[in-house]
Amino acid sequence: MSPTQTPSPGKEAPHSFRAVPANAAPEVFLFAPCNGGWTVFYPSARRPFGARRGEVAGKEINKARGLRAQTSDFRQRRVVRECVTATTVPPARGEAAAATMKPSDPDILRDDLVQLNVPVIQQSFHWDCGLACSRMVLQYLHPVSEKEFQTACWSVQLNESVWTIDLAYLMQQFGVVHRFCTQTLGVDKGYRYQSFYRKHFDTEEDRVNQLFARAEANGVQVEKRSVTIQEMQEHLAQGHVVIVLVNAVLLVCDLCPAPVKFCCLLPIGQKCFCRKPDYQGHFIVVCGYNRNSGCIFYNNPAYADRVCCTTVSNFNEARMSYGTDEDILFVYKDS
Repeated sequence: MSPTQTPSPGKEAPHSFRAVPANAAPEVFLFAPCNGGWTVFYPSARRPFGARRGEVAGKEINKARGLRAQTSDFRQRRVVRECVTATTVPPARGEAAAATMKPSDPDILRDDLVQLNVPVIQQSFHWDCGLACSRMVLQYLHPVSEKEFQTACWSVQLNESVWTIDLAYLMQQFGVVHRFCTQTLGVDKGYRYQSFYRKHFDTEEDRVNQLFARAEANGVQVEKRSVTIQEMQEHLAQGHVVIVLVNAVLLVCDLCPAPVKFCCLLPIGQKCFCRKPDYQGHFIVVCGYNRNSGCIFYNNPAYADRVCCTTVSNFNEARMSYGTDEDILFVYKDS
């Protein structure tokens, strides 16, 4: 039931989403200091393009080249891993199999492996990961037009602070059978002192509490309880999907390469002052699991070209982190 703000590139109109083919190559950007500004290096390009154009000091170019080689190594390892998966593992097996599913592929429903072909839709702004997840779910259930989706968003008066209860109301607008489970019926007052919530807390507290108070009267199903991983897997095994609020700081995809931080470009010996926040709310769509390998498949709206995978233990750590209220929105395919 928490708002989310996750960085994502894009300049489209509000509530406009981009669906990119799963085989599209991701862009990798490297940033280096240059003449008092920052220069952007494209690993595949021969010259840098920066916020300040002009000559780049030779030492900065060499530094960027070294990082470019490091990024290239990440790419090569990823390509090798995907090639091995494609050539040696049947489509219905393996952790990376979900990432190779095509729109026309049927869902895989077995006792040990579930992979639902939920479309991947990337968020357009830092705050709309929940809306992107809702769009993924709706496309999976019964596609709706962009106009219909925007109209529904206006109907429930969504703004740039989207909570899980907002997504439940959005599902109700489309007549989608759902069930919202949370540990807190309303807003946890302790979030007032958490940096992630502080900015919108005073304006959002009353609004969100009122949504909870009116939920039953509006046909929004809310339950105060925790959810086990087994219950979630049973839900997925029936072809249904789940929207989960997680702490993005803790969630780690086993298939994605580690990102290169700009602090890696600092001169040798210079101290890095990068700090990770304690909590970064982010919505994901859980679309499968593999009991044999103990992994969870999910669509991350921060990306448009992949299905991510993590361990059950890491998934539980991220979804049960303080700040999430263990929010889970069950969505039913028979809607």
